Amino acid sequence: MTTLRKFVEWMSFHPAMEDIPRALATDYLTEFGVQGIRFGLLNSDDSILLLGQYGYPDAMAWRNRTIPSAEWHAIEAPDVQLIVAASGQKWSEDSKFFISTLRDHGVVQGYLTVEFLAPLSQAAKQRAGELIDELCMAIALYLSFQIRRSPNQTITVNSLQDSKNSEEARLSARQMSILRGMVEGKTNHDLATELGVSVSTVRHETMRIYQALSVSDRKEAAKKAIALGLV
Repeated sequence: MTTLRKFVEWMSFHPAMEDIPRALATDYLTEFGVQGIRFGLLNSDDSILLLGQYGYPDAMAWRNRTIPSAEWHAIEAPDVQLIVAASGQKWSEDSKFFISTLRDHGVVQGYLTVEFLAPLSQAAKQRAGELIDELCMAIALYLSFQIRRSPNQTITVNSLQDSKNSEEARLSARQMSILRGMVEGKTNHDLATELGVSVSTVRHETMRIYQALSVSDRKEAAKKAIALGLV
């Protein structure tokens, strides 16, 4: 299975927005050594709704935050400066940042930026850039179905389907799949094979499930999932 096909299949589980950059970094771009990823939507007033980021210590604090135009334009970061320059250049001069556009009907609806641990070689840059652009096409399509807006509408967190206030909504599609697997008695290895991710990713998601359900082990998680009617 190609990386793109695998990613599209994963997206069909309707992941939460904050899970997308994490999955890209830990499952789909691992060969390139990713430091961090962030992505957001561009509003008609040039503000940006930051949907999610991974690899940065303040990731959750910035999730679903709308950043006014003047504020994000003033950020002194290589990826932001690439966007502000609007030159069409995708790579920063130090070859550590790449920017890809998210488009809807050919119109830019947002950006996804990737920071690498070390500068990439020319050959690696070409492979990484092509792959990220392909993955972004799938993300953009997903967003176009998730979000409905008129040209002048400003997107807020309430526009997104994954903002419901319930136990089920607080769990991503992948976490729900893992939770169902727990109830069925599947091992981490079974789940990793079934979902096409690493065992460490399953462990990471399991801990997030425990936190969301306020439980401490698989048995408690399975019992609570059944009691709440989540599975």
